[in-house]
Amino acid sequence: MSQETPIDPETLRRQHPADVADLLIRLPLGEAVAALRELPPELAGRVLVEIAPEAAADYMDAFEPGALAALMAGLPSDEATDLAALLEPIRRRDLLALLPEELALHVESLLAYPPDTAGGIMSEDFIMLRADRTAQECQADLRRRPRATLPDVSYLYVTDGARRLVGVVPLRDLVFARPDQRIGDIMSREVRTLPVDADREEIALQFERYRFLGLPVVDGQGRLQGIVKSSDALEIAQAEATEDMQLMVGLSGEERSFTPWQKALGRRLPWLYVNLATAFAAAGVVSLFEAQISRWAALAVFLPVIAGQGGNAGMQTLTIVVRDMALGEMSPRDGRRVLMKELVLAAIVGLAIGLTVGAIGYLWKGSIELGLVAGAAMLLNQLAAAFSGVAIPLGLRLLRLDPALASSILLTTVTDIAGFFFFLGLAVLAMRQLGM
Repeated sequence: MSQETPIDPETLRRQHPADVADLLIRLPLGEAVAALRELPPELAGRVLVEIAPEAAADYMDAFEPGALAALMAGLPSDEATDLAALLEPIRRRDLLALLPEELALHVESLLAYPPDTAGGIMSEDFIMLRADRTAQECQADLRRRPRATLPDVSYLYVTDGARRLVGVVPLRDLVFARPDQRIGDIMSREVRTLPVDADREEIALQFERYRFLGLPVVDGQGRLQGIVKSSDALEIAQAEATEDMQLMVGLSGEERSFTPWQKALGRRLPWLYVNLATAFAAAGVVSLFEAQISRWAALAVFLPVIAGQGGNAGMQTLTIVVRDMALGEMSPRDGRRVLMKELVLAAIVGLAIGLTVGAIGYLWKGSIELGLVAGAAMLLNQLAAAFSGVAIPLGLRLLRLDPALASSILLTTVTDIAGFFFFLGLAVLAMRQLGM
């Protein structure tokens, strides 16, 4: 949709909030805010939830606290909290004062937790039962509730008098239970929970491994605080995958296609300077062999081949290791086993590609020595790439850093420097044998 084509508010009202959000992020900020103001407050609030946080914060800055409160009044507490967290503290305080009292209390409670933990992600919209109630009594209680106040539930949570979680009842079990059955008799006492301080990776891992529709969140005393739904876990997994993918190449983990260039510049340029420094480090290795390269010019032809193949092979290893670490399928204790497997694989690949490169070197330049040097350097650099692809993310994890943190830049630095050094160092030995 071009910027000259006006957006009909009536057309937007008939669309899903996610589709409206997709349209708005393609518009200049002023036009997007104007279109948002034309929507009913309830729909506008749901659209804000669907917009990437960075863009949503810009849109919210254009609204007065009263207008924002109207947009957020109909949202679930966890979604309202996500939006409130994007505001500066003073504006957030003004907003909370204007929200409905019950919603404001829930939002303030959730804001107390770090946003990337289970406490910051959880919803407080859930249903608690008591173990001594009958199925008929609980069913009657649910029917008496206004439909608009009923959360989208798959599980009902059983607590004691101190709100400690003691069991869980799938909704279908309550529906099909005999009217006189006690909740304590139909509930499952083996309940998996998340601590309030569980991080995003742990949450995503629990849902990936056990396929839950929801997980209760408890504090240190086992008291039920909220639930994390499978839809929340899906968003977490997507965010983690995006962040890891971007961090591997030196991005912030938050940039999107429509992020303003001014913000993107500040996030990309520092890592590009780091990459420039590593490139000069590799160039420095080459400069040590300038005299040899000038006497054997064919060496220059094979430099990018040796380094490039090492970088590609290393990225294959790195991608697999980072992915498995992110999903909890590989721990630091598995490092030795994974390293040995990758070194064996690298040796086989290095021999195969090295023989090919050596044959090309001989047939192309008519020098068996050049072919041997290129083939041996390729083998050695494949081994260096495999070692780096495993060691770099494991090393970052030991330093309590994200294993994806610019790991591709570190890897290519190693494979470039090692590839150049192996190739040119072996070339010097060959030249001495040939009397060059």
